[in-house]
Amino acid sequence: MLSPYINVSFLSGFDELVVSRGGEPGRFYEAVGLDRRVASGEAQLIPHDLFFQLLETTTIGLNFPDLALHLAQRQDMTVLAPLNPVLRQCVSVKDALETIIKYLKLIISGYQVEMEVQEDVVKLSFDVELPYVRASSVFQDYSLAIAVSVLHGLLGRSYPIRACYFIRAEANQNRIEAYARFFGCAVSFGNPTLALTVDKAILSQDINRLIEQIDRRIQQALYFSQESFTHLVSKTISFCLANGTVQIEDIAMALNCSSRTLQRRLLEQNTSYQALLDEVRFSIANQYLENTYYRLTDIAMLLGYSNASAFTRSYQRWSGVTPKAARERSQNRMQNTELGSIDH
Repeated sequence: MLSPYINVSFLSGFDELVVSRGGEPGRFYEAVGLDRRVASGEAQLIPHDLFFQLLETTTIGLNFPDLALHLAQRQDMTVLAPLNPVLRQCVSVKDALETIIKYLKLIISGYQVEMEVQEDVVKLSFDVELPYVRASSVFQDYSLAIAVSVLHGLLGRSYPIRACYFIRAEANQNRIEAYARFFGCAVSFGNPTLALTVDKAILSQDINRLIEQIDRRIQQALYFSQESFTHLVSKTISFCLANGTVQIEDIAMALNCSSRTLQRRLLEQNTSYQALLDEVRFSIANQYLENTYYRLTDIAMLLGYSNASAFTRSYQRWSGVTPKAARERSQNRMQNTELGSIDH
């Protein structure tokens, strides 16, 4: 498997959206060959290409061309919660946006976001290293819709999106008008890059006020979350790993509580912060080890370790074997499974 991973939280709201349209989510997971752990909520990661294959298959199966747009619309600001400690150190809105872009590149492997400050607008361009994903309608729809959702969450709607630029062609005038209504701006199709522009005035916004707004919206999203506190902590850890902010103080700040409160609430659930950190790291490590796209040094960095040796020591403590041995076992299992399916 050579597709990079993204965090499974980007599927948040998918099951509910499918059910609301009369569909059965499990049928679509199975149709694209997604691991049962994704459907059951056990997995932390999902292959980037299968994420968009799932959206594409579901779009067709439900005859719901706007599925990717509506999925993005349902998702909230909790994905940015781990950035709270880092954003507080930003000195300008431009600095904050660059921090968010760097973070998104870390948690979505193979995804590229570039910011260009032009004469009167800020242009955000989006790309992915998988050409067949880049060409898909659902990738373009979801990427722009989630970007607009995050920008509105950050800035409110006082700084409107100027325009959205799609790579694909669209000749249906009714669809073009529907996109313009959804995004609240001019839309253009048949462009060389996937991008959006927003008024340059956003850069002059007071950074302290912006951070307060971000913090307030993240806390609102956390407050209304239906997840258990333990699951919320685990999810926040999974987002923080690649950023290297995995001390209990970092997670507590992201969740707007003190370290003592976080530890107390976890003890009430018969667990601890260190136990959850190890559990999340071990789960994600096993998924990375199944995927030869990632070198062991990459995995160590993505799990928040300073070097591969530190990761190896931790993995041996968790499993009794080295990461290299675990990867070899995983590859052998997959080869045997493939041979077995051929024999039948």
